[in-house]
Amino acid sequence: MEHPYIQYMYSYPHKIAYRTLPELELRDYIGRLSGKENSLYFHIPFCQYKCGYCNLFSLAGQSRQQMEAYAAAMERHARQIAEIMPKEAVFSDLTLGGGTPLLLPEHLLRKVFSIAGECFGIEAGKQIIVAETSPNQTTAEKLNILKKEGVSRLSIGVQSFQEEELLTLRRFHTADEARKALGLIRDTGFACVNIDLIYGIPGQTRESLADSLSQALEFEPEELFVYPLYVKPGTYLYRQGLQRAEDAFEMYQFVREFLLEAGYRPYSMRRFVRERMGQASLGYSASADRNAENEQTQKKLPVSLCGFGNTISIGCGGRSYLGNLHFCAPYAVEPKRCSSILQNYIEQKEYRKITHGFLLSREEEKRRYVIRHILFGRGLCFADYSLHFDSQAEEDFPLLLDWVSAGYALREEGFLSLTKEGVALSDFLGPQLISEEVLRLMEERKINGV
Repeated sequence: MEHPYIQYMYSYPHKIAYRTLPELELRDYIGRLSGKENSLYFHIPFCQYKCGYCNLFSLAGQSRQQMEAYAAAMERHARQIAEIMPKEAVFSDLTLGGGTPLLLPEHLLRKVFSIAGECFGIEAGKQIIVAETSPNQTTAEKLNILKKEGVSRLSIGVQSFQEEELLTLRRFHTADEARKALGLIRDTGFACVNIDLIYGIPGQTRESLADSLSQALEFEPEELFVYPLYVKPGTYLYRQGLQRAEDAFEMYQFVREFLLEAGYRPYSMRRFVRERMGQASLGYSASADRNAENEQTQKKLPVSLCGFGNTISIGCGGRSYLGNLHFCAPYAVEPKRCSSILQNYIEQKEYRKITHGFLLSREEEKRRYVIRHILFGRGLCFADYSLHFDSQAEEDFPLLLDWVSAGYALREEGFLSLTKEGVALSDFLGPQLISEEVLRLMEERKINGV
């Protein structure tokens, strides 16, 4: 296949499809938190440097004073939401993302956890995730804070253990620093450690990729997320005219077989989980070990990523999901625009007005449901789909049966799940489920330079 990498469908609709909304009141939607498990997300947009491939909302080189002001704004934001939250609202998990949360000085890192506890009842024993740290920010002192606060999952962005590849990606740590950070993480002890790696880097070889995988496995992480390189507008690599290596798809196939041999089972195209003693054997059978897979997914990832859960985000770069209402601050990549958005957030007095986002129609909710379950979960359960939408998935999306005919999906025991070939082509298949309206909005934004 000529172009297997179209788009990473980590959320639907993508935030570049979000637009200005007629001003909505959060209090009119906050009741949707009642009677459900909900997720909490704190966005820390600060990084030491901007990586060459990064098109996320993040800022490098910010002063400690700016971080102090941002933390104060987060507290105001959280307390305003807590004031209108229904008493029955329960948050089952907290994720700190960014950016690089561990770039915060120790006292501000503690403050973030304090805000989550006081305003939303997050405490040790609940699922607490730090979605991104970097080797340069991984110190024994900060890891001890995470341990004390009950962090259960810690993800570190290594990307490669090859110095030349790190320079190509514009990552400002060395392989030695990555190994030192991983040693500190291992010695501190977390229930789940994830290591991020990238394939498709210009100049990367199968041998260098194998070496990076081998070095990562020396630390026995519970998970690895292995990403294809995407070069997006607004990034350093894009400005340099660099592109993903042409043999990236072959690299992915190599990664999959390498990790399978090492005892890591693929739960999606990017996510590989270490098998435990007593679990069923590795494989891609749609029915084998489905219950165990669902349990792993629910245990490791936030509720909002495993189905229809709601998410409240604190900070200027995170997205909130309340049923069919998705909202966030405007999205940007370019530093001046990001800086303006950050400053507006810091100076904001009222955080309960919703002005930017996306209201999903019933049709868009169906698409989101199918995408989340086929690409990231246990597969699409036809009975559950019918229960949610009072219609049949195969009739709503005939494309799914085309995937079955092509060998990309398997219909078995009331589920539709991707086959081995389908999982490998997730970034090609997933975008086929984007609606024409969302595609139009995304293309409109791209034309304007995002």
